[in-house]
Amino acid sequence: MKTDIISSWEKNASEWIKVIQNNSISSREHTNRAILDTIADIKANTFVDIGCGEGWLTREIGKKGYECTGLDAIERLLIEARKQGTEDYHVFTFEDIIAGKPIPKAPFDVAVFNFCLYLKEGLQELLENTLKSISAGGYILIQTLHPFFLIQNNVTYKSQWLSDSWKGLPGNFQDGHRWYARTFEDWVSTMNSLTMVKFSIKEVISNEGKPVSLIIKIRKI
Repeated sequence: MKTDIISSWEKNASEWIKVIQNNSISSREHTNRAILDTIADIKANTFVDIGCGEGWLTREIGKKGYECTGLDAIERLLIEARKQGTEDYHVFTFEDIIAGKPIPKAPFDVAVFNFCLYLKEGLQELLENTLKSISAGGYILIQTLHPFFLIQNNVTYKSQWLSDSWKGLPGNFQDGHRWYARTFEDWVSTMNSLTMVKFSIKEVISNEGKPVSLIIKIRKI
């Protein structure tokens, strides 16, 4: 599964960069603002953007005067990120975190996972090990597709593997990888499995009144 995801992203990195830089995904009007507003409400100085891609969020966090490090598994995306900004970027995977490898430049006040959590197995371990690199009182922020996405696409409302990560996106993507879609209940269950945290969930709604994403805020206590 890991190989499928990395292989798909390596094949589509240049197309993804083009789509992001051209603002071709209309829902980002809502989701970008939502994650940046959530970050602005937190008193913090150091951030790590895990699964940072070509680094747009890492750069936006840096523009606010915070210190931000970007991590991603795809070197091609990080090459572009380094071209666009002066933030610190490292090739570092979810598997590295799950295996307990030290996250570069830790500890941080906040870790952000913005639309990058595709895995079924290992999510609890990923979050638990990330929390070890977060300062006391710090946060993990997750933004993910709203589970209502399943109903909108006439898919049975249950947690499940979906076949094509690029389906429905503008751009000339190929060889989409499988990704694991979770119901609202499944997300809550995962959060409840974590120890020494408090969490809250915010629904991001479009101007047309449709659910777009969830933002999960996990506070380390």
